Amino acid sequence: MRIPPSLRLLSLVLILSLTGCANSALFLTNHLARLGNYELTESIAYGPQALNYLDVYTPEKLTEKRPVVIFFYGGCWGACNIINKENYTFVAEFLTAQGYVVVIPDYRRHPEHTFTAIIEDAKNAVEWVKTHAASYGGDHQQLFLMGFSSGGHMAAMLTLNEDYLTPETHQSLRGFIGLAGPYDFEVKKPYQQSIFGPPENYRNTLLTNFVDGTEPPLLLLYGNDDKLVYPRNLINLSNEVKRCGGQVESQRYEGIDHIGLLASLSILRRNPAVTGIILRFLAQHSQQHSPKVNVVLLK
Repeated sequence: MRIPPSLRLLSLVLILSLTGCANSALFLTNHLARLGNYELTESIAYGPQALNYLDVYTPEKLTEKRPVVIFFYGGCWGACNIINKENYTFVAEFLTAQGYVVVIPDYRRHPEHTFTAIIEDAKNAVEWVKTHAASYGGDHQQLFLMGFSSGGHMAAMLTLNEDYLTPETHQSLRGFIGLAGPYDFEVKKPYQQSIFGPPENYRNTLLTNFVDGTEPPLLLLYGNDDKLVYPRNLINLSNEVKRCGGQVESQRYEGIDHIGLLASLSILRRNPAVTGIILRFLAQHSQQHSPKVNVVLLK
């Protein structure tokens, strides 16, 4: 989507005037993203729970079924802040502009629920997409899971632990994209203990325990200025996948922090070093042709 220079300048002035008000900046970013060329089907029920609803974004003027990206947002599994699928329109705008169908689900979260319920909802959302993708222009045989922060942990769990998805759905996974995900961490904080307890279950939260080399390709992205998720998460998971003979690609970025990595997908802060590698990964592991992507890597 092209934003007129005058509107871009006005938007930048507004953001600079927010003096750190992240919620207002997010509102503005999503407001601009709603101008994108896609069709939005809102709040479709995928399960019986109160938060079991998802949004589907379909690119306009589709001539063939397109790969589907299912995006899980973060927020400490609900412990850090209360956010909803509507806050991530900017992610869908970025991906639909490149011809991908995008699904963003809500899900149950802490403190009302533990990880058992949270991952159950995530699983059910993916299974819904497998069954219904074709009705929204999606190819049910080409599913990508993508997540930010704790949403990255959830999406990676569905990708690596084959106990969750049905064999047919798992075989449809073409890849996983993780943005600043906690994949290999110590359960120390009280909210983490509440979510993942009792202690004998802690090892089941670590993605490195489920790597066997047969998993779908992984793309792990991380900002070196991240103060919330430590580098060991990307490093340990990447090393374990390589050790087992699997496919993994990792990229770290200087000068980008935890939120900044996600913001790199937004209209006003779009960073080709981040978006380029994501689009190239999607194109590489899709069966259908995608537009050429210029990839800029930061060393």
